[in-house]
Amino acid sequence: MNEPAFRTVNNLRKSGDIKGAWEHGFLALQSAPQDTYLKGALFWVCYEFIKQQLEKIAKRADASNNYRPSDFEFEQLESLLQTIVNLEIATGGLEYKMLLVQFKKSLEWFPTLIHLVLRHQVALFDDEAKKPFQAEKGEVPSLMLSTARQVASAWLRAREHWQLDLDQVMAFINQTREQASDTKHMMWLDYDQAKCLVVAGQYDQARSLILPILRKKQKESWAWGALAATYIKQDQSLAMKFFAKGITSAHDVTFSLRLLQGVIPLLLTNQKQAEASMCLKTALAVYQTKGWKIKPELEQLSIQGWYNAGVDEKLLTSYLNSISQDALDYLHGPMEKVIAIVENIHQSGKGFQAFVNKSTSLPVRMGLHKSKTRPQVGDYIELSLSKVDGEKQVVASIPSKEATIADVSYVEGNLRLTPKGFGFIEDTFVPPFVVDGKANETQVRALRIMAWDKSKSRHNWKAIKLVDLLD
Repeated sequence: MNEPAFRTVNNLRKSGDIKGAWEHGFLALQSAPQDTYLKGALFWVCYEFIKQQLEKIAKRADASNNYRPSDFEFEQLESLLQTIVNLEIATGGLEYKMLLVQFKKSLEWFPTLIHLVLRHQVALFDDEAKKPFQAEKGEVPSLMLSTARQVASAWLRAREHWQLDLDQVMAFINQTREQASDTKHMMWLDYDQAKCLVVAGQYDQARSLILPILRKKQKESWAWGALAATYIKQDQSLAMKFFAKGITSAHDVTFSLRLLQGVIPLLLTNQKQAEASMCLKTALAVYQTKGWKIKPELEQLSIQGWYNAGVDEKLLTSYLNSISQDALDYLHGPMEKVIAIVENIHQSGKGFQAFVNKSTSLPVRMGLHKSKTRPQVGDYIELSLSKVDGEKQVVASIPSKEATIADVSYVEGNLRLTPKGFGFIEDTFVPPFVVDGKANETQVRALRIMAWDKSKSRHNWKAIKLVDLLD
């Protein structure tokens, strides 16, 4: 009895004769074009050829992190992908999942694969593919999320040439957001989608995605640049404001290069040639200092009549600060500013509790406190508050001089300790962690707040900091 064609193909492939498996399989397919077993066997033959090609690209990308194929590699891989598509393998099996795993870092460069994803959408992903992978160095995005990001990147770069439909792209991104269980990396999919919406002219929708990101990434220049991009066609003064905020927020000038270039046309439109010259001179200086090849766009700008190479670029920061000083107001809406006191430092060290009054105590992320030193219990601070879904949230925190705050006062006297470790100073309760090893009857001055006492269902004085009084 003759061996089935699919089994012969599988045996040849497993023995290492990939070429023989290919020739035998596709010859047999001509006689049995509906043989699903044979198609499945041929898929894995194509997969082996693809794997060999991608290994070369990955090895080259180890140093450059550039997974773009050469023209020859592109033609070879595209041909193999088109062959797979023509096999019409049913979804729901292992085939397409393994194919996407292989192209996880280079999918955006192959139109056949992008169209395959957009055609089948979520049918290509099982439950496992929707879950992030927990690696030693942290969470790795799920296969579904990484695929969606690659699809967005492909649309941004080659939408017209590859005839990619934006509605299909948006549908896939939205389904990914609903079904993938990623938390840590989902923000980056929002960012990718927002970039697509900006290009498509859907600025309000893009802004609704960018603002929540920016509230978390206020110190990141790219996030301010993304918000600026949503205003370029709608409100140039706001766009300049956010570009300026992004440039001054950059940890290093190299991170603001795209923003420096992006704001120049807006400055020129608003008759700010000197400031535009400062931006261009600053950008050019970075390329020269780093020994990088200057971008052709910047070279073109440098030879135009408006550019003045003699401007003092050191004046740029003060100008940018002047037009961006109220940028946070647009990020969070009208803000309320209040004086508060640091009640305690969170055990994790990543934040602290700010006491405003006996009815209001707010958590503050350490990253929102703008100071050269970390806050200490008892420090006075100024909080900028916004309302999100009807609740007050801290937008920023800065040190403040000592001020009068309702429900905050000082008391002096003897520290009376109890066997359980807590104590009292007159009518003021002193928690054990505030006692911090002080002896009974020590003369102290306590900073205290009016706090809610759960055991007595009423407000009582509670010490948050003790200072010894000298005899």
